[in-house]
Amino acid sequence: AARFLADFPTLVVRCGSIDAPLCPYMETGAQPGGDPAAGTALHGAQLLWDSGFSLGRLLAGLCGRLVIGESCPGNGVTSRLILRALGYRADALEDLPSGDEGPSPWERASSRLGIRPGDLIGRGFEAAIELGDPVLVTAAAITAGAMGGPDILLSGGLPMLAVSAILRDLGEKGRISISTTTRTEEDLGGAFGAISKLLDLQVQLADIGDVPDGAGASGAVLLSGKYDITPERVLQRAEYLRHEISDQGSRSGEGEQ
Repeated sequence: AARFLADFPTLVVRCGSIDAPLCPYMETGAQPGGDPAAGTALHGAQLLWDSGFSLGRLLAGLCGRLVIGESCPGNGVTSRLILRALGYRADALEDLPSGDEGPSPWERASSRLGIRPGDLIGRGFEAAIELGDPVLVTAAAITAGAMGGPDILLSGGLPMLAVSAILRDLGEKGRISISTTTRTEEDLGGAFGAISKLLDLQVQLADIGDVPDGAGASGAVLLSGKYDITPERVLQRAEYLRHEISDQGSRSGEGEQ
């Protein structure tokens, strides 16, 4: 909705999804991430980093403002694992329900690696390989490649905090901004601001009511503001698109009958 209204340029980067996006995209060749509790979560991480870093360098020469968002099923878990392994503490980082009465994701992954919270401080890339996913590594690599060029805004909640934590652990000291929606900030119970402060991030919030962050929502709304598009207009357009997609789905279902 924000892109339709503001008409800013976008680039979709596929990094490990099982199904290809239904739009033009750039391919990284990344494999889908694995279960951190069962084994190393990410294979081919160095090649993925090099690919993302090169893309960041390219984008740095093409724009003065770069907004990076993400959409990855399950990275609420991988983000928490990375942040805990790198020593960050907050109630919001406690494990999500595992769906059964067995050990939690952190208990299983940390048991496999023989680590406690904070044990991978100074080994951020290892934390990303063992506990992360292709999206987090790609986002971190693009950011690293673009540093020193455009203003960079990481758009998202815990996933972008994990991306920032990886970068800071690797020694990146450059200026990084991070955004999320007011709903996500509230859901994280103060953890977003507290961890952002520890990571020396410039925080921006997008007030779009009860909409949680995802797929770069906060960054898209904030970027739209540079084109004099209000959050209210973005929400109205999003609602229109939702109905349009729903109607198309209904017509498709009727045709199959």
